[in-house]
Amino acid sequence: MSYPDLKRAFELSSTLLEAKTFHDLNIIVMKTLSEIKNIEKVSTYEILGRRNAMNKTREPLVRKFPRYLDEDYVDEFADVVKLISQHGQEGVSTFSYKRETFVYLYINQDQSTEKLVLMKGELDNYHREVINGIARIYTHQIALFDAKERDTLTKLHNRQTLDTTFEQVLDFYRTNKGTTLKSWLAMLDIDHFKSINDKFGHLYGDEVLIHFANIMRKTFRHSDFLFRYGGEEFMVIFNQTDKDGAETALERFRNAVEAHEFPSGKVTVSIGCTPINPDTAITLMIEAADEALYLSKSNGRNQTNFVTKSTSHSVDNDCEFF
Repeated sequence: MSYPDLKRAFELSSTLLEAKTFHDLNIIVMKTLSEIKNIEKVSTYEILGRRNAMNKTREPLVRKFPRYLDEDYVDEFADVVKLISQHGQEGVSTFSYKRETFVYLYINQDQSTEKLVLMKGELDNYHREVINGIARIYTHQIALFDAKERDTLTKLHNRQTLDTTFEQVLDFYRTNKGTTLKSWLAMLDIDHFKSINDKFGHLYGDEVLIHFANIMRKTFRHSDFLFRYGGEEFMVIFNQTDKDGAETALERFRNAVEAHEFPSGKVTVSIGCTPINPDTAITLMIEAADEALYLSKSNGRNQTNFVTKSTSHSVDNDCEFF
């Protein structure tokens, strides 16, 4: 390798390693790849849910990056992504579709989320080796960010990623001011969770948390963002609906939890929800959802309440009623 090539390799490596979050990493990767000769467009995706070897014809559940919340948005490469998700190989490969050539990097490191980087264009041998090098670093960084940004027990996103995701949602509404539907923030709290731990032990408590997270995945849409906020508290940002739609989604989830057979017996959930407003501070929206949750708990639990905006700055996040 010549000195200029070696220097460029170190520069690329350093740029990728500077990313502090998964969000930053994708921005850097798209910018870096788009500067490569003959690459016309670069897109990155999360394909949610592990590929089923027995059913490769299933419709993929795809989230494009940067995230698009508009339900009417249609990705121009949707058909290509679908075919790659069904038949593509892990690593860097080439794919032809309707006389157009694509290069893609497909990653499936865990059982929950697959990653896909899609590039439209053809590569010579030199630039293919460049992309192979980028792919190795990108794959390594993905593993690090998954460990950093996902809760180790439930595999949902953790509290650390909430602010970043929140900002992306707010950016969508700031850019699309004519959007009539809203996103909503819901706080979910497992009722009497301390009693479950005290009666059955923490291993049973952990099982309850895992089952609870799995019900969240099954009940909410794959376009919604799910978080373990801490302890027995979870959060959901669900997008592009009205209050009736939000209430329907949350009641469906609440009923699913109540009907589920947990290892410790019957479990219920109290829920507080608030609309997301791009002109309101994130902390105030979290306070509003927390106030709505407080109403659900103080009024008997196992219910959903809405608060439009925070009216108090003194709600105790750790409050527990027995």
